[in-house]
Amino acid sequence: MRSLQNEAAAQCPNGCEPFDVTYWSLVRADQNDDLKAAILGGELNLVRCPECGHYFHHDGEIIYLDAPAELLVFVFSPKDKQRAAELQQKISHDYEIIKNSLLKDAHLDYPPLCVFGLEELQNVLRHEENLVAESEVVAASSAAEGFEVARLKPSYARQHHFPFYIPAPTASAPAANDYAVAAARVLKSGLNSALLLQFKDAMSAPGAQLPILL
Repeated sequence: MRSLQNEAAAQCPNGCEPFDVTYWSLVRADQNDDLKAAILGGELNLVRCPECGHYFHHDGEIIYLDAPAELLVFVFSPKDKQRAAELQQKISHDYEIIKNSLLKDAHLDYPPLCVFGLEELQNVLRHEENLVAESEVVAASSAAEGFEVARLKPSYARQHHFPFYIPAPTASAPAANDYAVAAARVLKSGLNSALLLQFKDAMSAPGAQLPILL
């Protein structure tokens, strides 16, 4: 399923007469970099009131999906923030529907996020860019230390505050602590990575489970 637009009535904050707009309701960021750039630039669903000329963001609900990154975000109007608990239930219901219909091709097997307004979505995406940047440094440092680089399942890494890439142990059937030892070696090389340190500590904890790899 590609990105979708819907039509709706928009209400100018200056109290002008409502008018019809076309807005993006489903953004497939993995298929359209321009829409992701529009979000980060504050231009997505920006409309102009034909009566007074005021620009504002239409606050229709948006579904944002980056399938390779396993990032699914439901975006609601900032005015609905007081209904967060109610909307979480709506998300649970809608998620089960769309993962088997509208977004069946994306093979969703990870939980969605919920934010209110374009600014909160921008914050999510900027945080994601920081995670990617740090993860790429971890990958380069791991390779420089002679390790193969493994990729964690993105939603798992994001949930546990791990890097998306980690040094892979040399053992044929590694235990969790083997991943901790590999991470410790890369950190001792001089790498300053809070994400890899978090991963090392988690893998060295008693009873640690193996990381989930792609």
